[in-house]
Amino acid sequence: MRQPSSIAVIIPTYNSGEYFKETLQSILQQTLPPDEILVNDDGSSDRTAELAESYGPPVRVFRRSGQRQSASRNFAATQTECEWIAFLDHDDLWEANKLEKQMNELRRDPAADLCYSARITLEQEGGVFRRKTVYSVPQPDRIENSLYRNTTFLPGSVLIRRTTYLAAGGFNPSLKYVEDWDLWLRLLHKGVHFAACPEPLLITRYHGNNLSNNALAALGEQKDIFRRLVLPYLPARSRWWRQRSVLSGQEAVAALILRENNDPRDLPLMARSILRFPFALRRYKFLAHMVLTRLGLRRSHAQLTGTPESNSAQPRSSAGTGKH
Repeated sequence: MRQPSSIAVIIPTYNSGEYFKETLQSILQQTLPPDEILVNDDGSSDRTAELAESYGPPVRVFRRSGQRQSASRNFAATQTECEWIAFLDHDDLWEANKLEKQMNELRRDPAADLCYSARITLEQEGGVFRRKTVYSVPQPDRIENSLYRNTTFLPGSVLIRRTTYLAAGGFNPSLKYVEDWDLWLRLLHKGVHFAACPEPLLITRYHGNNLSNNALAALGEQKDIFRRLVLPYLPARSRWWRQRSVLSGQEAVAALILRENNDPRDLPLMARSILRFPFALRRYKFLAHMVLTRLGLRRSHAQLTGTPESNSAQPRSSAGTGKH
């Protein structure tokens, strides 16, 4: 049997070679080292699994193809007897004292079964990753209100009691983008007690990979989770208002991601967000910026092609396409 304070770290991987070694090092260099590192490889075609196996204990590798991230995490959690489990994506990092800080917090609050932390982003600029945005987290006495709006914290910032995780059924394998929000809400409704570390102990890496489509797919999942796991728990008198406010905010965030990726779907989505809940004034500034950007692009196109600006937005006729 493992000691009561034993920790297993779970990493789902797939073709992770570029950043995976750095991720493993950030775990192995913890001031409170984990007892096990469980790597669940989803049929990588590079040498991800071989790299993980080369480390030897405490790293254990499972090769299971056709598994999504949620299923990989759930399976790995059944392969350890450690009291606590932590998660880390294959390209993210931890601060060196992440596990120590969280375990100290859990000892101070023995009723807690889960400890979350803030995070900071690593964003790519000219081929170099730089620390950028810190995403803070609320104290546990305010976590319900926060989770009723959004995910709040990520799997990589969590240390959770393994039996609690398994009793809740783990992550929902049918969800691809916001399975974490689904799990945190289910744990909340089960009465699980949360603890918090306000420091940004998780470092998330953003390097852009089909973010536009991901944002829209995640938005669909968010709306479904809100209907299932938030709306029924809201007071009837505020239910309509809160639903419109939260869904509008989620649409606005997705629209801003589309804007960052120069996706023309940003403008209609931001407009929809404002129509749903017209009281968030900052969104009008974002909408105006999107409109001006669109007009600027059309003006530039007209100047380059010699097309009159007034006609540049009109659909071309069959003659304009070169067809006869």
